[in-house]
Amino acid sequence: MQVRQKVEHKRTFLFLEQLILKHNAQEKCIKIEEEAGAHGLNFQFKHRSHGVRLVDFINDHVICRDKHAKQLISHEEQNAAYHYKYTFNVELAPICRDDLVILPKALSRNLGGIGPMVLVYKISKFVHIVDIKTMQTFEIDKAAYWKNCFKAALGRERMSEFVIINIENVDNDFNNSRAAMRQKFRQVQVEIMRKADFGVNDKTFIVNTHLGNVLNFNDTVLAYELGQNMLSDIDELAVTDQ
Repeated sequence: MQVRQKVEHKRTFLFLEQLILKHNAQEKCIKIEEEAGAHGLNFQFKHRSHGVRLVDFINDHVICRDKHAKQLISHEEQNAAYHYKYTFNVELAPICRDDLVILPKALSRNLGGIGPMVLVYKISKFVHIVDIKTMQTFEIDKAAYWKNCFKAALGRERMSEFVIINIENVDNDFNNSRAAMRQKFRQVQVEIMRKADFGVNDKTFIVNTHLGNVLNFNDTVLAYELGQNMLSDIDELAVTDQ
């Protein structure tokens, strides 16, 4: 079995590794190896059913797609025995938690007009997204994702460090979804300053964030500064706690 995620930083893959170890899903595996430059791991099993069990486990926990193939290895004519080598290719969606994504227009319309710029706040067998401006949330299932197959516009490695200078409540009456309430999202307006700018200049930014329930004054946060990331036509920042 080959399990791959073709992204710069495989956070979803690392999350999956933890789940596999937690549930001992690799119990029947006889060999695990990392292939250099292959963006993932190779698993070997003695029996096909053991590989199928791990494929099912991965499908139950993250967005992925898989392909199966078999190759005839040997054939014993006397007892009509056929020996096959089975190969499973599992590709994880190239989306990770905290990625900033631009939804395709058709998908945005199908999801009730959310976005199109949204933040991925969780990965499971759904891609969980939140629109920072409207506090809308949505869960994109496997079929919808692979039909549209979008990638991250910016990943966590492109975030910069900022410090919270001030926090104010936003006077908006949102009809929060169950998911937003379950995640305890609360929109607030924050004034932030680049950590690197302290003692150098007094430039600050006023932005909205969904993390009002967890942020405090002087907290350090990570944010996408879109003006510095070739998205100069958009002057908003998406903020996530560090």
